[in-house]
Amino acid sequence: MAESAELSTLLERLLATDIEFVLVGGLAAVVQGAPITTFDVDIVHRRSPGNVDQLLTFLAGVGARYRGRPEPPLPPSRAALLGSGHSRFMTDLGPLDVLGAIESGAAYDDLVPRSVTVAIAGRSLHVLSLEAIVALKRSSADPKDKLRLPMLEAVLRRKGPP
Repeated sequence: MAESAELSTLLERLLATDIEFVLVGGLAAVVQGAPITTFDVDIVHRRSPGNVDQLLTFLAGVGARYRGRPEPPLPPSRAALLGSGHSRFMTDLGPLDVLGAIESGAAYDDLVPRSVTVAIAGRSLHVLSLEAIVALKRSSADPKDKLRLPMLEAVLRRKGPP
């Protein structure tokens, strides 16, 4: 299990690159004040060849290998990162899920307008808005999402209108 300091370091290292991505998932909610626990960093990246090449360089630098695979460890696949699927990595700094798209096929260009910009470590980060996260969780069939939904809705109510 990754410590929150490792996840912060992983996110800061990712931000220090020129990779285009939107932070999604539990950490996106945490950044916006949700008191939930998360064990990985989830991003949706722009699937352009140049951006994927930068992402591959970053992944090599943090020792990324596919999670849940038998030995020997498999390095990241360019073909997989160019697609819309999910690539789940373990890195030297903790788990990183690199998603080509999320629910309903929403990709990077679909998510940027639904994100907020947050300053972290002196850099701007696109974070999927809490409103968008709540909307996704409301339509999810995942039991874990249903358990988190009341807490996320409470944080959203407390924050008030955007």
